Parts: sequence; structure tokens; C-alpha cells
Amino acid sequence: MPDMMPPGSGAPPGAPPSAPGAPPPQATGIQPATSPVPERGLEAQAQAKLALLVMGLTHLLPGMPVGSDMAKDVREALNKLAKHVPPGAVSPGIQMTEAQRQLLMARQNSPMIQAAQAAQMHGGGAPPPGPPGGGAPPPMA
Repeated sequence: MPDMMPPGSGAPPGAPPSAPGAPPPQATGIQPATSPVPERGLEAQAQAKLALLVMGLTHLLPGMPVGSDMAKDVREALNKLAKHVPPGAVSPGIQMTEAQRQLLMARQNSPMIQAAQAAQMHGGGAPPPGPPGGGAPPPMA
């Protein structure tokens, strides 16, 4: 009768038994040459966005009633988030670039821009802007 390994030993049937105290046999197959590494660019971009959010929350605090639940929650969130963005962790240039990117995205996603783009796609242009208040144009002299 051939030597059988106890179940769960990790060795295939018919393999020689391993000595007590020896490291477990390695699995065979293709293994990656390196372990996955987080993308530094995405990490820097996320940190810049977080820095802008921390700045925004900081600017909101003075407008909140002192001692209110809202102010307490914002302070608590700031304390947790600010430790991930210590002063100098994100350069002012990166913060400015991210702020400009967010502003551009907000403008592109505004309802007026979307309506104008939809009108252009359907062949009709937006009517020319009239005077404020929607009244009739002034008479020609």
C-alpha cells in the first residue's frame, strides 16, 4: 500500500512525506514577478482633492453656530481628515490645479451648458440673448 499523506497536508497524493518541522511545500504555477504597487499619481490626486475638501470645511466653520451639532460634526470630520493631509503634504500648485479641474468640471456639468450643448446637437441654436427682464428690445433710432 503506498504512503498516503494525511488530508490537508498540502502535498499532492503520492508525493514523498515532508519531515516534521520542515517548511510547507510551495504551490506550483505562475506567480507575479512583483507585488502590486499603488499608482502614485492617483494617490497624489486623491490627496490633493482631500486637501481641498479640508480647506472647504475649514472655511465653512465660521458660518456655523458655535456648539451646534453641525459644527461639532464638521470639527470631528476635520480632525480625522486633516491628519491625512498635514501642512506641506500637498504643494500649493497641485492644490490649485485640482481646484481648477473641479471648477472646469462644475462648469461643464452646469444645466445651462448642458442645455446649450443639447440645442447645438439638435440643430437648433439657442435664441440670441435679449435684454434683461425678458422685455421687448428697445426701438431702433
